[in-house]
Amino acid sequence: MLAKLDYWRRALGTGLCFAVYGSLSLLASFTLLPLVQHWPGSPAARQQRVRRVISVSFRMLLGSIAALGLGRVEVQGGERLEQAGGKLLIATHPMYLDVAALLMLLPQADCVVKSAMLRNPLYRRFVTAAGYISNADPARLVEDCVSALRSGRTLVLFPEGTRTEPGQAWHFRRGAAQVAVRSGCQVLPVLMVCDPPALLKSTRWHQVPQRPWRLLVKFHPPQALEALGVQAGLPHGVAARRLNRNLENFFKQELATHEQADRRTEAAHHHLARS
Repeated sequence: MLAKLDYWRRALGTGLCFAVYGSLSLLASFTLLPLVQHWPGSPAARQQRVRRVISVSFRMLLGSIAALGLGRVEVQGGERLEQAGGKLLIATHPMYLDVAALLMLLPQADCVVKSAMLRNPLYRRFVTAAGYISNADPARLVEDCVSALRSGRTLVLFPEGTRTEPGQAWHFRRGAAQVAVRSGCQVLPVLMVCDPPALLKSTRWHQVPQRPWRLLVKFHPPQALEALGVQAGLPHGVAARRLNRNLENFFKQELATHEQADRRTEAAHHHLARS
Protein backbone atom coordinates (compact mmCIF):
# COMPACT_ATOMS: atom_id res chain seq x y z
CA MET A 1 0.00 0.00 0.00
CA LEU A 2 2.77 2.46 0.91
CA ALA A 3 4.60 1.67 -2.31
CA LYS A 4 1.45 2.31 -4.35
CA LEU A 5 0.81 5.60 -2.56
CA ASP A 6 4.38 6.70 -3.20
CA TYR A 7 4.03 5.78 -6.87
CA TRP A 8 0.93 7.94 -7.29
CA ARG A 9 2.50 10.75 -5.26
CA ARG A 10 5.40 10.83 -7.72
CA ALA A 11 3.11 10.51 -10.75
CA LEU A 12 0.94 13.42 -9.61
CA GLY A 13 4.03 15.41 -8.60
CA THR A 14 5.51 14.94 -12.07
CA GLY A 15 2.30 16.14 -13.71
CA LEU A 16 2.13 19.12 -11.35
CA CYS A 17 5.71 20.17 -12.14
CA PHE A 18 5.12 20.07 -15.88
CA ALA A 19 1.74 21.80 -15.65
CA VAL A 20 3.11 24.63 -13.49
CA TYR A 21 6.22 25.00 -15.65
CA GLY A 22 4.20 25.14 -18.86
CA SER A 23 1.74 27.67 -17.42
CA LEU A 24 4.49 29.90 -16.08
CA SER A 25 6.35 29.68 -19.40
CA LEU A 26 3.29 30.88 -21.28
CA LEU A 27 2.74 33.71 -18.80
CA ALA A 28 6.41 34.71 -18.87
CA SER A 29 6.43 34.81 -22.68
CA PHE A 30 3.97 37.73 -22.54
CA THR A 31 5.35 39.47 -19.44
CA LEU A 32 8.99 38.73 -18.60
CA LEU A 33 10.20 38.04 -22.14
CA PRO A 34 9.26 41.47 -23.59
CA LEU A 35 11.00 43.14 -20.65
CA VAL A 36 14.18 41.10 -21.17
CA GLN A 37 14.15 41.69 -24.93
CA HIS A 38 13.59 45.43 -24.77
CA TRP A 39 16.06 46.15 -22.00
CA PRO A 40 18.90 48.28 -23.41
CA GLY A 41 21.71 46.38 -25.06
CA SER A 42 22.87 44.90 -28.33
CA PRO A 43 20.90 42.09 -30.02
CA ALA A 44 23.56 39.64 -28.83
CA ALA A 45 23.23 40.86 -25.24
CA ARG A 46 19.45 40.51 -25.39
CA GLN A 47 19.76 36.98 -26.71
CA GLN A 48 22.16 36.12 -23.89
CA ARG A 49 19.68 37.47 -21.33
CA VAL A 50 16.91 35.31 -22.79
CA ARG A 51 19.14 32.24 -22.59
CA ARG A 52 19.98 32.99 -18.97
CA VAL A 53 16.26 33.18 -18.18
CA ILE A 54 15.70 29.81 -19.86
CA SER A 55 18.63 28.30 -17.95
CA VAL A 56 17.32 29.62 -14.63
CA SER A 57 13.84 28.28 -15.42
CA PHE A 58 15.30 24.81 -16.05
CA ARG A 59 17.22 25.04 -12.78
CA MET A 60 13.97 25.84 -10.98
CA LEU A 61 12.13 22.98 -12.71
CA LEU A 62 14.80 20.40 -11.92
CA GLY A 63 15.18 21.80 -8.40
CA SER A 64 11.44 21.40 -7.81
CA ILE A 65 11.57 17.83 -9.11
CA ALA A 66 14.43 17.05 -6.72
CA ALA A 67 12.71 18.75 -3.77
CA LEU A 68 9.59 16.62 -4.33
CA GLY A 69 11.67 13.45 -4.40
CA LEU A 70 10.79 12.63 -8.02
CA GLY A 71 14.30 12.53 -9.45
CA ARG A 72 17.64 14.30 -9.44
CA VAL A 73 20.53 15.29 -11.67
CA GLU A 74 24.05 14.18 -10.77
CA VAL A 75 26.98 15.86 -12.54
CA GLN A 76 30.43 14.32 -12.93
CA GLY A 77 33.35 16.15 -14.54
CA GLY A 78 31.64 19.51 -14.14
CA GLU A 79 35.00 21.27 -14.12
CA ARG A 80 35.14 20.62 -17.88
CA LEU A 81 32.29 23.07 -18.43
CA GLU A 82 34.93 25.80 -18.45
CA GLN A 83 36.46 24.14 -21.53
CA ALA A 84 33.22 24.00 -23.52
CA GLY A 85 33.63 27.21 -25.56
CA GLY A 86 33.95 26.57 -29.28
CA LYS A 87 33.40 22.82 -28.84
CA LEU A 88 30.75 20.44 -30.07
CA LEU A 89 29.10 18.83 -27.07
CA ILE A 90 27.83 15.41 -28.14
CA ALA A 91 25.51 13.75 -25.64
CA THR A 92 23.39 10.64 -25.35
CA HIS A 93 19.64 11.19 -25.15
CA PRO A 94 17.97 8.92 -22.56
CA MET A 95 15.05 11.04 -21.34
CA TYR A 96 12.88 14.11 -21.82
CA LEU A 97 14.70 16.31 -19.32
CA ASP A 98 18.29 15.76 -20.45
CA VAL A 99 18.15 18.87 -22.66
CA ALA A 100 16.98 20.90 -19.66
CA ALA A 101 19.88 19.57 -17.58
CA LEU A 102 22.47 20.55 -20.17
CA LEU A 103 21.08 24.04 -20.76
CA MET A 104 20.87 24.53 -17.00
CA LEU A 105 24.61 23.83 -16.84
CA LEU A 106 25.49 25.69 -20.07
CA PRO A 107 23.26 28.79 -20.19
CA GLN A 108 24.78 30.25 -23.36
CA ALA A 109 25.04 27.06 -25.39
CA ASP A 110 23.46 26.76 -28.81
CA CYS A 111 21.24 23.76 -29.42
CA VAL A 112 19.21 22.36 -32.28
CA VAL A 113 15.45 22.37 -31.72
CA LYS A 114 12.77 20.56 -33.64
CA SER A 115 10.70 22.75 -35.92
CA ALA A 116 7.63 21.72 -33.90
CA MET A 117 8.98 23.77 -30.98
CA LEU A 118 8.56 26.88 -33.11
CA ARG A 119 4.84 26.11 -33.30
CA ASN A 120 4.42 25.23 -29.63
CA PRO A 121 2.43 28.05 -27.98
CA LEU A 122 4.06 27.44 -24.58
CA TYR A 123 7.68 27.76 -25.69
CA ARG A 124 7.94 29.17 -29.22
CA ARG A 125 8.43 32.80 -28.17
CA PHE A 126 11.34 31.89 -25.88
CA VAL A 127 12.88 29.49 -28.44
CA THR A 128 12.77 32.17 -31.14
CA ALA A 129 14.13 34.91 -28.87
CA ALA A 130 16.97 32.65 -27.67
CA GLY A 131 18.14 32.14 -31.25
CA TYR A 132 18.36 28.37 -31.02
CA ILE A 133 18.99 26.55 -34.30
CA SER A 134 15.96 25.01 -36.02
CA ASN A 135 16.12 21.71 -37.89
CA ALA A 136 13.38 22.82 -40.28
CA ASP A 137 15.86 23.23 -43.15
CA PRO A 138 18.31 20.28 -43.22
CA ALA A 139 20.49 21.93 -45.86
CA ARG A 140 20.99 25.03 -43.74
CA LEU A 141 21.20 23.18 -40.43
CA VAL A 142 24.81 22.02 -40.83
CA GLU A 143 25.90 25.48 -41.98
CA ASP A 144 24.28 27.16 -38.98
CA CYS A 145 25.91 24.66 -36.60
CA VAL A 146 29.34 25.14 -38.14
CA SER A 147 28.93 28.92 -37.99
CA ALA A 148 28.07 28.76 -34.28
CA LEU A 149 31.19 26.71 -33.51
CA ARG A 150 33.47 28.94 -35.56
CA SER A 151 32.11 31.90 -33.60
CA GLY A 152 33.46 30.30 -30.42
CA ARG A 153 30.10 29.19 -29.05
CA THR A 154 29.25 25.82 -27.52
CA LEU A 155 26.90 23.65 -29.54
CA VAL A 156 24.85 20.82 -28.03
CA LEU A 157 23.86 17.95 -30.33
CA PHE A 158 22.25 14.57 -29.72
CA PRO A 159 23.49 12.26 -32.50
CA GLU A 160 20.70 9.76 -31.79
CA GLY A 161 18.24 12.36 -33.03
CA THR A 162 15.60 11.19 -30.57
CA ARG A 163 15.39 9.41 -27.24
CA THR A 164 16.66 5.82 -27.40
CA GLU A 165 14.54 3.27 -25.56
CA PRO A 166 16.20 1.05 -22.91
CA GLY A 167 17.60 -2.10 -24.47
CA GLN A 168 17.72 -0.62 -27.96
CA ALA A 169 21.08 -0.33 -29.70
CA TRP A 170 22.34 3.19 -30.20
CA HIS A 171 22.23 4.40 -33.76
CA PHE A 172 23.98 7.72 -34.30
CA ARG A 173 22.91 9.84 -37.24
CA ARG A 174 25.75 11.35 -39.19
CA GLY A 175 24.75 15.01 -38.82
CA ALA A 176 26.75 15.64 -35.65
CA ALA A 177 29.84 14.04 -37.17
CA GLN A 178 29.46 16.16 -40.31
CA VAL A 179 29.30 19.31 -38.18
CA ALA A 180 32.45 18.30 -36.30
CA VAL A 181 34.38 17.47 -39.48
CA ARG A 182 33.36 20.62 -41.34
CA SER A 183 34.13 22.90 -38.40
CA GLY A 184 37.31 21.09 -37.35
CA CYS A 185 36.33 21.65 -33.71
CA GLN A 186 37.04 19.51 -30.69
CA VAL A 187 34.33 17.19 -29.41
CA LEU A 188 33.24 17.20 -25.78
CA PRO A 189 31.52 13.84 -25.13
CA VAL A 190 28.82 13.72 -22.45
CA LEU A 191 27.43 10.40 -21.26
CA MET A 192 23.88 10.80 -19.97
CA VAL A 193 22.24 7.83 -18.27
CA CYS A 194 18.90 7.74 -16.44
CA ASP A 195 18.44 5.06 -13.77
CA PRO A 196 15.80 3.80 -13.55
CA PRO A 197 14.58 4.78 -17.04
CA ALA A 198 12.04 7.60 -16.86
CA LEU A 199 10.23 10.05 -19.15
CA LEU A 200 10.92 7.92 -22.20
CA LYS A 201 9.64 8.56 -25.69
CA SER A 202 7.22 5.63 -25.41
CA THR A 203 5.79 6.52 -21.97
CA ARG A 204 3.33 9.10 -20.73
CA TRP A 205 4.17 11.62 -18.01
CA HIS A 206 2.23 9.66 -15.37
CA GLN A 207 4.11 6.40 -16.05
CA VAL A 208 6.85 6.94 -13.50
CA PRO A 209 9.39 4.28 -12.44
CA GLN A 210 9.08 2.37 -9.18
CA ARG A 211 11.61 4.64 -7.47
CA PRO A 212 12.95 8.20 -8.02
CA TRP A 213 15.19 8.47 -11.06
CA ARG A 214 18.78 9.71 -11.21
CA LEU A 215 20.06 11.39 -14.37
CA LEU A 216 23.85 11.09 -14.56
CA VAL A 217 25.55 13.80 -16.64
CA LYS A 218 29.17 12.80 -17.08
CA PHE A 219 31.47 15.20 -18.94
CA HIS A 220 34.51 13.57 -20.55
CA PRO A 221 37.69 15.43 -21.58
CA PRO A 222 37.48 17.28 -24.91
CA GLN A 223 38.80 15.24 -27.83
CA ALA A 224 40.46 16.47 -31.02
CA LEU A 225 39.23 14.83 -34.21
CA GLU A 226 42.59 13.10 -34.65
CA ALA A 227 42.17 11.43 -31.24
CA LEU A 228 38.82 10.11 -32.47
CA GLY A 229 40.40 8.48 -35.51
CA VAL A 230 39.89 11.24 -38.09
CA GLN A 231 43.12 12.06 -39.88
CA ALA A 232 43.64 15.39 -41.60
CA GLY A 233 43.04 15.40 -45.33
CA LEU A 234 40.31 12.78 -45.42
CA PRO A 235 37.29 13.60 -47.63
CA HIS A 236 34.45 14.97 -45.52
CA GLY A 237 32.16 12.04 -46.22
CA VAL A 238 34.75 9.44 -45.24
CA ALA A 239 35.80 11.42 -42.16
CA ALA A 240 32.18 11.85 -41.00
CA ARG A 241 31.42 8.13 -41.35
CA ARG A 242 34.57 7.20 -39.44
CA LEU A 243 33.94 9.74 -36.69
CA ASN A 244 30.31 8.64 -36.35
CA ARG A 245 31.33 5.00 -35.96
CA ASN A 246 34.06 5.83 -33.45
CA LEU A 247 31.71 8.00 -31.38
CA GLU A 248 29.18 5.17 -31.23
CA ASN A 249 31.90 2.79 -30.05
CA PHE A 250 33.19 5.31 -27.49
CA PHE A 251 29.77 5.77 -25.89
CA LYS A 252 29.00 2.03 -25.95
CA GLN A 253 32.25 1.36 -24.11
CA GLU A 254 31.59 4.13 -21.59
CA LEU A 255 28.06 2.85 -20.96
CA ALA A 256 29.36 -0.69 -20.43
CA THR A 257 31.93 0.61 -17.94
CA HIS A 258 29.24 2.60 -16.12
CA GLU A 259 26.92 -0.41 -15.90
CA GLN A 260 29.72 -2.63 -14.56
CA ALA A 261 30.51 -0.06 -11.85
CA ASP A 262 26.80 0.15 -10.95
CA ARG A 263 26.57 -3.63 -10.63
CA ARG A 264 29.61 -3.71 -8.33
CA THR A 265 28.13 -0.94 -6.17
CA GLU A 266 24.76 -2.69 -5.98
CA ALA A 267 26.43 -5.99 -5.03
CA ALA A 268 28.43 -4.25 -2.29
CA HIS A 269 25.30 -2.62 -0.86
CA HIS A 270 23.49 -5.96 -0.94
CA HIS A 271 26.38 -7.64 0.87
CA LEU A 272 26.39 -4.93 3.56
CA ALA A 273 22.64 -5.24 3.99
CA ARG A 274 22.87 -8.99 4.49
CA SER A 275 25.74 -8.74 6.96
